[in-house]
Amino acid sequence: MNNHMEYVSLSPNVGVTDVNETVKFYTEILGFNLVLSNPESGKLEWAMVANGNAVIMFQEMESLRNEYPALKERAPMGTLTFYVKIKNMKPLYEKLKDTAFIANGIHQTFYGADEFAVFDNNGYILTITEDNE
Repeated sequence: MNNHMEYVSLSPNVGVTDVNETVKFYTEILGFNLVLSNPESGKLEWAMVANGNAVIMFQEMESLRNEYPALKERAPMGTLTFYVKIKNMKPLYEKLKDTAFIANGIHQTFYGADEFAVFDNNGYILTITEDNE
């Protein structure tokens, strides 16, 4: 019998000030789709967006502190960046290249991928990468 533990998925739940604005950024700017939210409309406390296999959740900070009371006692966590692998990234880069969202211009990495980085509306950095084939 195999008792090997296996992780099936990892979907970050990110604390943000304004879930509605964050969903707007991820859907309108980055091309994600709103999958689920609480409540279904109005001022959102929580939402999940996805595109392909990439899934990310956002939760309003006060709601997050109420869910995890220990967060009220703890210092803010460290820097968080996201590494997002996509296909056909050039149109997204063209859309964003002359905006304040760009954190790092397009370049080739030491491991042979093309990538660029953007700031989201919360200041989190997403490194957008595509394998060269």
